[in-house]
Amino acid sequence: MSESDGSHERILILCIDVDDDIGKKGGVETPILSRNKNLEAASTLALADPEEADANAMFGAVRIYDRLMEKYPNELYQIATISGSASGGIEADRNVVRELESVLESFRATGVILVSDGYADEAVIPLIQSRVPITSIQHVVVKHSERLEETWAVIFRYLRQLVEDPYYSRVSLGVPGVMLIIVGILQVFNQLQNAGMILTFVMGLVLLIKGFGWENKLNIVRLRLPTPDRQITVASASFGFILSLVGATRGIIKAWQYLPNPAPTTWQSWLQESPNMIGHFMFDAIDLIILGAMVSLIGGVAAHYIRKDPKIWQNVVGIIVTFWLRFIAIESARVLIEPDKTVSLFSPLVFYALAGVVTTITSVFIIYRSDRKIPFQ
Repeated sequence: MSESDGSHERILILCIDVDDDIGKKGGVETPILSRNKNLEAASTLALADPEEADANAMFGAVRIYDRLMEKYPNELYQIATISGSASGGIEADRNVVRELESVLESFRATGVILVSDGYADEAVIPLIQSRVPITSIQHVVVKHSERLEETWAVIFRYLRQLVEDPYYSRVSLGVPGVMLIIVGILQVFNQLQNAGMILTFVMGLVLLIKGFGWENKLNIVRLRLPTPDRQITVASASFGFILSLVGATRGIIKAWQYLPNPAPTTWQSWLQESPNMIGHFMFDAIDLIILGAMVSLIGGVAAHYIRKDPKIWQNVVGIIVTFWLRFIAIESARVLIEPDKTVSLFSPLVFYALAGVVTTITSVFIIYRSDRKIPFQ
């Protein structure tokens, strides 16, 4: 029957791929009109991603088309697939409308049978109904076996995707990993009371970037920025300097509170008060100063790792040395504040000093003895 005959309804069997998987994965341009072209496009998409639901919807549309043509041979039917945009939102809706109007210019349908792979695609129903009536909605959903083991197989498949797929693992593993490292560092330096504030800031930043889709814009900005390793080096050094500066400022303010009143007037009296003031300065400043140094060194480790530079092990040794310096400085401050305190061979200061020296020498020996086995060579 010719399309120009107006005595019969002209029904369009319509598939909608709102997120444009057929374009991203299958490399097929839309709109796709006619049975053969839709069957070929569905096969291309299924080969590109056998688990893609949109391919099943397209096969389902072809099946509905064949059944209707067999049951009602005198009716006029056409099959089409249109897509939206991977960006979603207004851009996807506008593209759906544009392609629908293009299809309706080629095939002036009096009604539409909408074939959907899920309820998410039905958000565009008002856009379609404003241009052509929808006479039926057909869902094509992939069926899973009800057996328990297959259900678990599906669950583990998606869990494995969260771990192994770089696109998802950056959020599912990367963000919790960063948060755990932050908590660990804060606990070592007795700053755990600030964990809630810092973790809230980190989580809010991640949600903000993902929620507004800024990761794509950041990729564009990244082209104008220095290399990633250089960015990490500059950022970690800046953060470390700020932390150390804040720590030093706190230490000076604390030490100034222990300045006798009236203030010393001779260099001998200043020299007499200096151990007590230096000790209190170290007590309040050392944690943030050491934390700043650790941040800078950890950033250096990440930068060297990106460059595959063997100098990474110098930073590792530096982290070990900095770690022990914190405990040595604290015990030294106690000795300066209490000069009458006896420093014996078994005192904490001597223990931390010996432990730091032994640990540093051992780490240097292990690293440079295995230098030939290091993969960054």
